[in-house]
Amino acid sequence: MGLVAERITDRKVLRLVRGFLRAGIVEQHGRIAASLTGTPQGGVASPLLANIYLSVLDRYFQRAWERDMSPPWRRQHRRRKGLPNYRLVRFADDFVVLVHGTKSDAETLRAEIGEVLGRELKMTLSAEKTHITHIDDGFVFLGFRIQRRRRGDGRRVVLTIPSKQALAGVMHKIKEATKTGTSRTLGQLLRKINPILRGWAAYFRYGASKQTFAYLGWYAWWRMIYWIRRKHPHLTWKQTRRRFYGADRIREGKLVLYNPAKMRVERYRYRGANISTPFNIDVVDPAGARFRRTSHDDVAFVGQVSELLT
Repeated sequence: MGLVAERITDRKVLRLVRGFLRAGIVEQHGRIAASLTGTPQGGVASPLLANIYLSVLDRYFQRAWERDMSPPWRRQHRRRKGLPNYRLVRFADDFVVLVHGTKSDAETLRAEIGEVLGRELKMTLSAEKTHITHIDDGFVFLGFRIQRRRRGDGRRVVLTIPSKQALAGVMHKIKEATKTGTSRTLGQLLRKINPILRGWAAYFRYGASKQTFAYLGWYAWWRMIYWIRRKHPHLTWKQTRRRFYGADRIREGKLVLYNPAKMRVERYRYRGANISTPFNIDVVDPAGARFRRTSHDDVAFVGQVSELLT
């Protein structure tokens, strides 16, 4: 609440946030359990407050970067003296520290992060989730596997691809959706499968994901075929194609099975050193930085969802 009060001075808003924290939790059978500390799991304010709370870690690393490693000549000077350069990348409670140095430097930084979290935030690092790895071995961050590999021409490049765990998760969702429920119509199943495929592909479009998208589209196509064959076991392949195919895609009416391979990937997108948003307009000059833009029409998308729900 102290960190929130640094930005917000309206007492009514602060009382409302405190009310969220003290509201308690509704249990499975309708009973209310008091929440004495922390934010309730699943609460609407929990992700935002956790993000604000961990901004202390961001500030700690930002001060070290500006003091010791900026501008570039300082980083070169540190490397000549055998000192590491490092930077924090964080999203919610998941973060990675990129270290240009030795393994012992990374271990020292991990211990330092543990001390900062314990001293300033009263938190501890998860021992089983905190790993030290080389970029050539790769690591998983936010569902992406980031790894440096050698190309055929000998050059080394860093690839960002969907992780095996993320792919297995979406394949499990598709399998569960097509395993049973033959009493439903094909259109109802498509309305359930398409958002899964489209959302997953939209998230992983910013990487080297084309091959993964093609495999996922192939897998979803065959799962739908198995579902149709179970629903109509007496139809021949020719009858199935005439009834449920259109332009080599599974469809019913205007509903067509979404093909993730058609999602356009956008790798190495340049966003500028400073990205101007309505929340940092007093810090970043919009004339020298771009506002965040989305490639789809948010208003139209919300309207389509509202129509489907209606």
